Amino acid sequence: MKTSDLGRAELIALGRAIVTDRLASLGCTVAPPNSGKLDVQTASGRALEVFVSTQRLGGYAFWTKRRFQPASNRFAAIVLLTDTPEPHLYLLPSTEWLSAAPPLKDRPNVGKRSEPEYGITLARSSLPELERYAWDSEADDYFR
Repeated sequence: MKTSDLGRAELIALGRAIVTDRLASLGCTVAPPNSGKLDVQTASGRALEVFVSTQRLGGYAFWTKRRFQPASNRFAAIVLLTDTPEPHLYLLPSTEWLSAAPPLKDRPNVGKRSEPEYGITLARSSLPELERYAWDSEADDYFR
């Protein structure tokens, strides 16, 4: 099945499975999803939280500030589906939003219907800026 045929629930499950498999390959133990986040125990015993968002190119991922508060043990994992066969994986330490720079967004939404949020723009034009968060072997070190 092509990823373009997947519904919302299937996209969420796909992203969580990809991230869970990546973490398991690093020796982490991942508890079943809890309220949209993965509770992760590293091989060295550290407890981490990973918020996963699966998006298609051109999307916008966001988390309410009430749930996603920047902390050294909290991360956002983006599974970005494009026209390539394999998804692109990005890992963002939540503390990056303390001084958000494009493609990251810090939206206070004061006086608006939406809650304050942290987000990330996933437009094609944002890909060069997003590349600094590519989940590569250097990013794997967060989980060792």
